[in-house]
Amino acid sequence: MDQLDVAIKSLIAHNAQLNIYVVNTDIPAEYFMKYHNFLFGTTNRVIDWKISEAELKWDASFKYITKISYARMLLPDLLPQDINRVLYLDCDVVVNANLDELFRIDLNGKSLGMALDWFGYETMTNRYNSGVLLFDCDVWRQNNYVDGLKKETERRVAYIEHTDKEIRLDEQADDQHIFNAYFDYDSIYELAPEYNMAYGVEAYKVSQQTKEKFLQNKRKIIHFTGQNKPWTWMGDTNGRQEWWMYHEMSVRDALAMYQENQAQKQVLVFTLTENIRGIEQIAKQCPQVSFLIVAPSEVTFKVLRLNVHPNIFVKKVFIKENFNYDKVKAVLMLGEESNKVADQKFFNQRGLPVLTYQDLALEGVEYAYQATSVDEMIAELNLRVEN
Repeated sequence: MDQLDVAIKSLIAHNAQLNIYVVNTDIPAEYFMKYHNFLFGTTNRVIDWKISEAELKWDASFKYITKISYARMLLPDLLPQDINRVLYLDCDVVVNANLDELFRIDLNGKSLGMALDWFGYETMTNRYNSGVLLFDCDVWRQNNYVDGLKKETERRVAYIEHTDKEIRLDEQADDQHIFNAYFDYDSIYELAPEYNMAYGVEAYKVSQQTKEKFLQNKRKIIHFTGQNKPWTWMGDTNGRQEWWMYHEMSVRDALAMYQENQAQKQVLVFTLTENIRGIEQIAKQCPQVSFLIVAPSEVTFKVLRLNVHPNIFVKKVFIKENFNYDKVKAVLMLGEESNKVADQKFFNQRGLPVLTYQDLALEGVEYAYQATSVDEMIAELNLRVEN
């Protein structure tokens, strides 16, 4: 449960609006009360999702892979049927970034998103790592993949006759081998390595070419593969410091870290009108961003009502010359009318990136980006905030 705690705290330190399903057979209810109490009133939930031992028919001979590992194969059937997109994470991970992109990307009808495995990516047998999995549950249900994986597992089980009737799996029947064997690689959406940066002592044994391929990436999800984990091994493993930082952190500390991170992702929406194109859709699709709507005068009730969104804050009678712009990532000009060149050039002079729609752009103003649609604006904002 220490490892589970670290994974959950690192998730909520960088993300909001999460339903975190902890699939388990025996974790006490008291464990979940801690998260219920601390997360009450926030947009995150930690959910005790019990399954029966009977659903886990397989066992493994690997010392660090347990029977519960095979529950990941069953998720589209185990979880509520109204869920379409599921991100599965092993417990031996640290999340270092906002993961909203994984819930937005188009899997193009593919069944599963997986990142390359450091040690198998050049092969045709075990190319992808199963510690981070992105499910399109609708595709799985339509194609009955859960039953298919069960049959693939049973096919690979080697029955060993012992007096105690022990059953174990062969060396290529752990869950990762089964995923790689069952799915045609054309049906797997390849996630960027930054979403499964697999670290462990074994990483030192890979070639320089492999290190360059993977280590140049950001570390949005650190995955401690192999047996040498940061909580058991005394050596220096990549990501070890991050793991212990979250281990020592309380749930309250993690929430405070999220708030601090969000405060650093502030976007100013300057407006002279109540008709702010796409602002509600933008705010919903960019929950990690704080949108400060500012107007140099009183605002209408329509604008004030935007405060209902958890990441929108309306500030009326705004004096732009007196504001501290240190935390502002960008200025959005989304007003449908009454735009003034002087106001927009003021932000140019402050060195702030100004974003607008193409049809709202004014001559004489320098724009960092001109979107043709609300969706384009959302994509550009997410890119800027992440960078």
